[in-house]
Amino acid sequence: MQKEWTKGSIEVHFEDAANEKTLKRSYSNTINNVTPEQVEGFTLALESLTNFPYLQTVMVEEYTYTR
Repeated sequence: MQKEWTKGSIEVHFEDAANEKTLKRSYSNTINNVTPEQVEGFTLALESLTNFPYLQTVMVEEYTYTR
């Protein structure tokens, strides 16, 4: 089987305590082989733009497998 990267996205989750829910923001079209440093830098930039407390960041990647 041959593995080929298809697409990726980053989801950043923030806590909205006043409304008792979690806010999820998804950013699609990431590049292949995103490093942890790049994800952390992106998360820190978003965190500086909001008043909501940061919860977590999720990196989502999709691959296609062919024979």
